[in-house]
Amino acid sequence: MKPVSNASKQPTLQTVERSLSFLEFVASSDEPPTVQKVADALSLNITTCYHLLRTLVARGYIKRYDNLTLSLGEQVGVLFRSYQQKIDIDDSLKALVDTLASKTSETAYLSVLDGKRVVLKVLVEGSQQLRVSGLFVGQSGNEHLRSSGKAVLAHLDDEARAAMLADVVEGLSASEAESLLDRLGYDLDQTRKRGWSMDEQGSDIGISSIGGPIFDARGRIYGAIGIVTPTTRMERMQDHYVECVRAVAADATALLGTALTA
Repeated sequence: MKPVSNASKQPTLQTVERSLSFLEFVASSDEPPTVQKVADALSLNITTCYHLLRTLVARGYIKRYDNLTLSLGEQVGVLFRSYQQKIDIDDSLKALVDTLASKTSETAYLSVLDGKRVVLKVLVEGSQQLRVSGLFVGQSGNEHLRSSGKAVLAHLDDEARAAMLADVVEGLSASEAESLLDRLGYDLDQTRKRGWSMDEQGSDIGISSIGGPIFDARGRIYGAIGIVTPTTRMERMQDHYVECVRAVAADATALLGTALTA
């Protein structure tokens, strides 16, 4: 999911704008301000300022003292810690992709479930002279072919899986769609049982990949981590690659588990 640009021209809610401006002013003030000082600085009616204050205090974002000065409330700390933890987890997941690339000398990836897509978020090129090219951060689609997509599809419920595959079966005849879904269903069942997925030249001739599913702190599918390699090396090294992918995927799942325990 892409963040909305600060330069967006979309219409905004005035009350929300004012509340955020109130919060930002208190946060940036050298000394704890009063409500009157906030009203003057933001050119707001004092009555409006008190309405905003009551809401922010009730939600824990502003704290008001007996001397009428204001400071940030504890809820701001909760937001910051959640944000910082997300940054730390993203950095740690990137490090795991680096580790996988180092262990296998192959191109390694992290793909994440985002709505109805499995999106490539991190890509680390392998050190082999002959390696896979053409992948890019932000890549999605063909989830029924890609190892990352299969790893995720295998652990979605029926409704979410059908939603992800809607574009795949669109335009196919009933018999073609049934045949494709039957073959895929068997593949996904095998993926669940063995704990890893494989793309055997389904996306590109001569290219194979392995994906290990990773799960969040609540046990929900989060995405997949894996490697992409020329099929000739996959045929020789598959057992080693599977071992490496499964180990790093387990580490990623353990890392995401800290989101509830940290």
